[in-house]
Amino acid sequence: MSDNSPNLRPHPDFFSHQVDESDYFFLDLKPDPEADFALACGGLEYCNLKYEINRDRFEYYGMEYIVSGACCLKLAGRKYELKAGSIFCYEPHQHHEIRNTGDVPLVKFFVDFSGREVPEIIGAPFFESTVPYQMSNLRDMHALFLLMHETGKQGGRGCQRIIRQTLELIALQARFRAVDLQDASSGSFVTYEKATSHIAQHYLEINSVTQMADACHVSPGHLSRVFKLFCDESPWQMLTRLKLNRAGELLLKGEHMIKEVAGTVGFEDPYHFSRVFKKYYGVSPTRFCESMRSSSPSGGRA
Repeated sequence: MSDNSPNLRPHPDFFSHQVDESDYFFLDLKPDPEADFALACGGLEYCNLKYEINRDRFEYYGMEYIVSGACCLKLAGRKYELKAGSIFCYEPHQHHEIRNTGDVPLVKFFVDFSGREVPEIIGAPFFESTVPYQMSNLRDMHALFLLMHETGKQGGRGCQRIIRQTLELIALQARFRAVDLQDASSGSFVTYEKATSHIAQHYLEINSVTQMADACHVSPGHLSRVFKLFCDESPWQMLTRLKLNRAGELLLKGEHMIKEVAGTVGFEDPYHFSRVFKKYYGVSPTRFCESMRSSSPSGGRA
């Protein structure tokens, strides 16, 4: 079947009827068994409160991502309680059950695919451990699934290749930025999510780890240990990264002096700001401004 097959087809019989609203696409429902990779279908489902699916003869690999709501998943003989940000995979003919839980409708992306190279494309952590994962970067993961969804809807040349590479990127995100479900339900992860959200919203006003810790009602030492569990940077490193990124944006506009930018992002000493900026980016603020302006087509501020 060609890469640009139309989306206008009857729904396959393996789709649930307990869905209030859906947006599906279909590409290759009868793929060549010798194909390296073939995307069959995918979609975004707004499930009703009675949503439940029970399959053991499903012929494709599947990947699903919870956008909102909660569900109970039974996979590989184990039961998991999933929430927004959970992601999981199942193999062809692997028994799995998904049931909406709670009072909020379940919303989820899914893609179904086949091919000899799927285990290599997806690989760890999904098919080696057969357990769901909780993503700590929900916005990025949602964007990747939305990209796959829109690509599948458009079809056309390169569709299969784009989706294959997006799946590889999702697998990498899960490998390096996911936490297991037990950790995701812990108080430490709740603190981590609260802290990262607070830092992202208030980084311009925050100037110490103590301020971050106070906002989360924990000690600075505890906050640092929590960050070590779930990411590869300390609270202070995250704060500094956000401040310097904003500083770069302001410098690029060319509307403020370096001293003013330093003060805006929380550095009282512009010389200290310059040292930190150069340590992170390899160039001084002055050199950064010069190089950015000289690289614009007019030779001035872009």
